[in-house]
Amino acid sequence: MIKINKQIFKFQLKEDRAILLACIGIAFVFWLLIKLSQTYRAQKEVYFNIELPKGSSLSALPPDNLVVDLEGTGWDLLFDHFYSRELGLTYNMDGISRLNLSRGQLRSDIQAQLYSDDISVLEINYDQLNLRAEEQASRRVPIVPVTVLSFAPDHQLKAPVALSPDSVTLIGPQSIVSQYESWSSDSIVFSNLKQSLLTTVRLQKPPPELALSPEQTEAQIEVESFTEKSVYVPVVVKNAPDSIRIFPEKVTVTSRLGLSQYDRMTYKDFTAEVDLEGVALNSSGTTAPILITRQPDYIQSMFFTPKSARFFFIEAVDSTTMKPQPGNQ
Repeated sequence: MIKINKQIFKFQLKEDRAILLACIGIAFVFWLLIKLSQTYRAQKEVYFNIELPKGSSLSALPPDNLVVDLEGTGWDLLFDHFYSRELGLTYNMDGISRLNLSRGQLRSDIQAQLYSDDISVLEINYDQLNLRAEEQASRRVPIVPVTVLSFAPDHQLKAPVALSPDSVTLIGPQSIVSQYESWSSDSIVFSNLKQSLLTTVRLQKPPPELALSPEQTEAQIEVESFTEKSVYVPVVVKNAPDSIRIFPEKVTVTSRLGLSQYDRMTYKDFTAEVDLEGVALNSSGTTAPILITRQPDYIQSMFFTPKSARFFFIEAVDSTTMKPQPGNQ
C-alpha cells in the first residue's frame, strides 16, 4: 500500500508540474500579446543609394549616419525589424546635377519604405541634404613619404627614401581632385636602423569622395655607415686691396659623410672666405674670422681649423729709387 501511495503521489506531482508550466506558458502568451499591443519608439539607420550617370561623381557623399526615430505598436515594430534591418533610399540623378532633399521629403520617402503605414516617423537627424553631381576627373600626383627614422650609431641614410610607385592617381569630382598637388604616405617608422630595407607602406586614407589607385607603395630605405674626410680649402679674401695678404692661406675642413660619398667630396665643394668689409686696416696687421660659405648637402656635419686668419700689408718696392750697390756694376 505504501508503494502504491508513493507512485500515486509521484504521478500527481508530475501532473501538477505540467499544469503549472502550462499556466505559466498561457500567462506569458497573454503578457506578450498585451505588451506588443502597446506603443513603443525605436531607431533605425537609413542608407542612400545614389544612381549617377557614367563619368559623374558626387562632390559630397550623403551621410552614412542618418538615423530616424519611429513610433508604433510592438507588433508593427517587430515585423518591420524582420522585414528590413536597414532603410534604403534610392535616388536617380540621371539628367540632373543637383538633388535637394528637405526634411519633409526624407520623411515621406522613409515612410514609404516601412513595413506598415501605422508606424510613424517622428524625427530625422538631418534637416536637409543637398547633393551635387559633377564630372569625374583623375589626376596623377607625387607621393610624399612621411618618415620617422632613427639610426644605429655611425649610420645614416645613403639616399632619400625612394618610393615605387612614386605617384598616385586621384579619382573623384573635379572640384576636389584639383585641390591636391601631392599625397602623403602613412608614417614610415623604424628605429636603430643599420641596414637597408624594403617595406610596403599604405597611403593616407582619402576622403570618401575620392578614390586612390594604387592604395599602397613600396619604400626603399638605404642605410650606410659614415666616416670622416679632411680636405685643404683655399681662403678667399673679399673687400680688400691687392696689397693685403692673409695667413694661413688654407683651412683644414673635416666632414662626416657616408662611405658612398667619400670619393666624391673634394676641396672644390667648399668655399672659405674672409670678408674685410668694415674692418679697420692698418700696417701693423690684425685678424678676421674665417667663414665656410658653401658646403655640399650630403655631409652629416663639418668643422674646420683655424677659425681666423691674420692679414697684413705687403708694400710695393719702387725700382727707380733703388741705387746700385758697390760691387754690383
